[in-house]
Amino acid sequence: MEDIIVLEDVVKIYKMDGVETVALNGVSLRVKKGEFIAIMGPSGSGKSTMMHLIGCLDRPTSGKIYFEGRDVSKLTDDELAEIRNKKIGFVFQSFYLLPRYNALQNVELPLIYQGVSPKERREKAKAILERMGLADRLFHRPTQLSGGQQQRVAIARALVVNPVVLLADEPTGNLDTKSSHEIMDLISRLHKEENLTIVLVTHEQDIASYAQKIIRMQDGKIIDIEDRKREISHV
Repeated sequence: MEDIIVLEDVVKIYKMDGVETVALNGVSLRVKKGEFIAIMGPSGSGKSTMMHLIGCLDRPTSGKIYFEGRDVSKLTDDELAEIRNKKIGFVFQSFYLLPRYNALQNVELPLIYQGVSPKERREKAKAILERMGLADRLFHRPTQLSGGQQQRVAIARALVVNPVVLLADEPTGNLDTKSSHEIMDLISRLHKEENLTIVLVTHEQDIASYAQKIIRMQDGKIIDIEDRKREISHV
């Protein structure tokens, strides 16, 4: 399999009030197309920073990051935005659904930014929500949905643009145990059915266990890589 994301000796330093904080300290990593990896580590380990860099939401202080062979550190802000809008689906702990919009309208939003016609975006949003098991919740607003249902809407919104990579930052952080495993079963199924590349950040071992590979971080460095391809038993 070809590499879809490559980090080469990446350093990220944040400066605030004259104080420098090293968030990433010489990280190198290769993510292959169709791979499902989980990034684990305590607070301040650098896992969310790495997620932001992979998602073209930030730039490294030094080192290189390649996305589908392109050195993203050399791209303009507009070129980075294009990658985010067309190539990457984002799922976050807090869902980030617009409260005044129903499920269908929330999922349509990325397609509006892409200039997709109203009829086509409505059809695509409806189809992906039905696939998420929400055919009877299309016109419900976020406050009328459970936490698990809200996260399904958020996943549908991430997938409606047909991304090549799904980035999930603590996607089960606001869910109960049952809903968490339902969401992870869904994400795992999407990975298997579509050969979707997934990078997931979590601090929970049982959530990370769904991934093929677990990257453990500490103090801005990768300290361990566990290959679990032969151990995965989740369906």
